[in-house]
Amino acid sequence: MLQGRCLCGSIRYRHGGDHSALTVCHCGMCRRWHGSLGAYVGGKAGDYQLDGAEHLRWYASSADAERGFCGLCGSKLFWRFKDGAAMDAAAGTLDQPTGLATTSHIWVRDKGDYYGLPEDAPCFVESADKDRQQSDPCPPVATDLSEHCGSCLCGGVSFTVSGKMRDVVWCHCGQCLRWHGHFGGYTASTWPEIALRGADRLAWYQSSDAARRGFCRDCGSNLFWEGTARNYVSIAAGALDLPTGLVTARHIFIDDKGDYYRIDDGAAQSPGTMAASPVTF
Repeated sequence: MLQGRCLCGSIRYRHGGDHSALTVCHCGMCRRWHGSLGAYVGGKAGDYQLDGAEHLRWYASSADAERGFCGLCGSKLFWRFKDGAAMDAAAGTLDQPTGLATTSHIWVRDKGDYYGLPEDAPCFVESADKDRQQSDPCPPVATDLSEHCGSCLCGGVSFTVSGKMRDVVWCHCGQCLRWHGHFGGYTASTWPEIALRGADRLAWYQSSDAARRGFCRDCGSNLFWEGTARNYVSIAAGALDLPTGLVTARHIFIDDKGDYYRIDDGAAQSPGTMAASPVTF
């Protein structure tokens, strides 16, 4: 049986039926919505038992599919067809250990330019029934851009960042896994450099005494992580328009990583926080 929950614990689920392979999706919608990547294990909708369903909100991301998130903390939980037959659970929300492994990467033609393709499973241009992708369609190349734009999936919250942004840090802590539904990827800037639009649609969840997390209250897209007494705000890399001109800088909290994926990109790794390498602008 698979079981999991959102970050705040208001929504819990169990899946007692057969489940399909675990797939990581690099499509633009998944990157916007998760603020990272989408990682899902599939199952029949009728095999789920939900506690706290009154807190579950659904956003129609296409004509035939919708995405479910916790309206209280913003955690990404489910993807399902509107006909109700199938419902996939975000792998990062599963209780550890999951006993699962990534079997494929899909829609890699739309991947972000700030990370390379992993080597843990086959990569496909579109869905897994299409031809296998043999080379990275968008390898990471560092480029100085004077401006970056980004938004949530529905467009209700958008922003423009002026000046230099930090390269991307991937966080594998348990909170990021639950909140993003996979490990989180963040760049950073300072609020004076950010022109934010739709702030009234931005919801904040106090995830600890030391930080809060910002997401769109309409579509649920994860956008910001802000620590107390920090001189910067972290911005979900998946929310940025491409090209970003950024590259992967490091992985942090790898001691807490999920058991269903490997880290094999050669970037620096830290067992815990990156406090020893402070961010300066």
